[in-house]
Amino acid sequence: MKLIAELTDKSVLGIDGISSARPRYTSRALLQNSEGKFAVMLMKKYGFYCLPGGGIDPGEDEISALRREILEETGCSCDAIEEIGCIDENRAHCDYTQISYYYFVRTNGKITETSLTDAEKATKTEVQWHSFEEVYRLINDFVPETNQQKFLKARDMAILNYFKLSFRCEKMIFHIMKKSTWEERKNKELWGKRDIEAEGFIHCSQPEYLWRVAPNFDGIEDALVILCIDEGKLSAEVKYEDGDNCGRSYPHIYGPINNSAVTAVLPFLRDENGRWIKNPEFSETEDL
Repeated sequence: MKLIAELTDKSVLGIDGISSARPRYTSRALLQNSEGKFAVMLMKKYGFYCLPGGGIDPGEDEISALRREILEETGCSCDAIEEIGCIDENRAHCDYTQISYYYFVRTNGKITETSLTDAEKATKTEVQWHSFEEVYRLINDFVPETNQQKFLKARDMAILNYFKLSFRCEKMIFHIMKKSTWEERKNKELWGKRDIEAEGFIHCSQPEYLWRVAPNFDGIEDALVILCIDEGKLSAEVKYEDGDNCGRSYPHIYGPINNSAVTAVLPFLRDENGRWIKNPEFSETEDL
């Protein structure tokens, strides 16, 4: 199965360390019902949301475990199953490793009663059904208090971001900025006035040209992010223009960006020399 992300203490907690523990294996799902809603598990005790799924028992394969876990946690059958990818976790701080296999699952059957574990009952866990956008928001907006929660959130968000870009039908364009700038703008309804005053528009790129644009930011030491913008949700006009006479037209946004069009925020990944590393979400994109 395709590797979507490798999560380590360095990437999630900002500390060094590697665990050599034998991995635990799990099967998890983005589960969609016949009404188009997605399942999300709420641990009421902590106000924490996560995607359904759990450990693969001895003698089970990934799909058998998936069917059992989804039935137990949500009461649903798995009527159509499609691979998304896997997440490799290496938690040195607690000497633990885990590999989680994620699937896009559709259920059309009747929902039966759930069969939760004692641990799930103790955290008052329940299944809820929401739109994809709401599931994304519920998981993304939660502020983790423990290292465990930080890894769980990072794991699910990596899958949600990949699914959004690789499985969904939005026409995505991308804008790179400093993470600190995004933190200032992410709660504003509209932003980008300074960019427009300086350039006349806001620069963006298609996924197939992102590899040409990203190196322009390699010399910046500040942390950067890649904003994923659904062009169809923008309130401002988008023009595709070849402003540098390079033979390629790039999307330029002629007006402030409404934050409702920003559907995902990806890290700007770098190698040891500070150069951009292609995000796994773009691995299926052909560079032009």
